Amino acid sequence: MSAKRSLTRALTEFAWPFGSRSGQRPRPLDLFLLEGTAPETARIVVEEVIREVAPDAASTDIDLISDLPWPSDAQAALAAIVDATGAREGETAVVLDLTDERQREWFITLVPHTISAEIWGPTGSGVSFSASDTGTVIGWRLPAERWERVRARLWHRDIDPDTATQRAT
Repeated sequence: MSAKRSLTRALTEFAWPFGSRSGQRPRPLDLFLLEGTAPETARIVVEEVIREVAPDAASTDIDLISDLPWPSDAQAALAAIVDATGAREGETAVVLDLTDERQREWFITLVPHTISAEIWGPTGSGVSFSASDTGTVIGWRLPAERWERVRARLWHRDIDPDTATQRAT
């Protein structure tokens, strides 16, 4: 492949998420937390992604079920959710309001331990978040410019975003 063709291909692949002059909507990026990411790093990444996704949340739910015993911080969040919503441990699809700072914090705390947590933006927004399998599979979808905001905040918190995420294949 010629150098010119190679450069053109690289620029095209770089530019595709940002849309085009034709007015096409930018394609959202599908990203996942890398397997084996340190728990502290995973929490920061999840916190920053949810910070970006939460304002657009059209629906949010979390299962109060874990395949492993709940750690103490998760037990406290679980108890707070039970008190605030009337849900019971073992209940599925418990709705939380992520505009409420306390409920957003409970959600973030339970994500690595629950069998399922989801956030969906409005139809066509290209915004979503999903965690499953007791936090071993965590993924999200964001338009490229919004992912760049998350990346900048991660860098500011001394987290290299490329060590924590990868594009889905």
